[in-house]
Amino acid sequence: MPVGDRQSGNDEHRRAPRSNLFLAAAIEAGGTQAPVRIRNLSETGAMLEGPAFPPVGTMLALKRQEVEIAAEVVWVSPPRCGVHFQGRVTVPEWIAGKRARPTFGQSRVDAIQAAVRSGEAVPETPAPQAGAEEGGISLDERIAREIAYVQGLFKELSADLIADPAVVESHARLLQNFDIGDQILGHLTRIVSAPDREAAIRAVGMEELRARMLRKGK
Repeated sequence: MPVGDRQSGNDEHRRAPRSNLFLAAAIEAGGTQAPVRIRNLSETGAMLEGPAFPPVGTMLALKRQEVEIAAEVVWVSPPRCGVHFQGRVTVPEWIAGKRARPTFGQSRVDAIQAAVRSGEAVPETPAPQAGAEEGGISLDERIAREIAYVQGLFKELSADLIADPAVVESHARLLQNFDIGDQILGHLTRIVSAPDREAAIRAVGMEELRARMLRKGK
């Protein structure tokens, strides 16, 4: 890539609005995966923090729960690096760690377009799902959104606390609890909004949380 093009890409990354965060994620390059933290994030790039990074110019995959994007390392200054995305991301999706569900209207449009392309009959409009209320948003979905909102509040507080080196040094163990809480809230959001809750619980990667959610009786 010419220097001018790389500089233009970096300028675009800097111009994009950024969110200061502290999100657990992972990078994968050359068949090797490593944990990182996303310290700030925009539609076009991110600043990562971690133990080690590949050299500038390396292509890698940045992953967080259900979302993933290809990115190029544009600078490295241990323990941090900057990456430029191959495309754009939706910041709220990355904060939640999951793809936003298409609205009913968009799903209907997609189904019609697919039928037209394949030459099949246009599908009939399905009946509203059980539990759907006015505006097409069920109580479970509203609860899931509130959990995600609380998750965002914790992220904001965590980001402010870790910006102070003295706080990090004195309360490192307690600050790790913010990340644990963040992961739990993310799993609860997916469980509440899942059509098959038990299947969603069994898919939870946190063993202790999965066990608690599957426990019968007491």
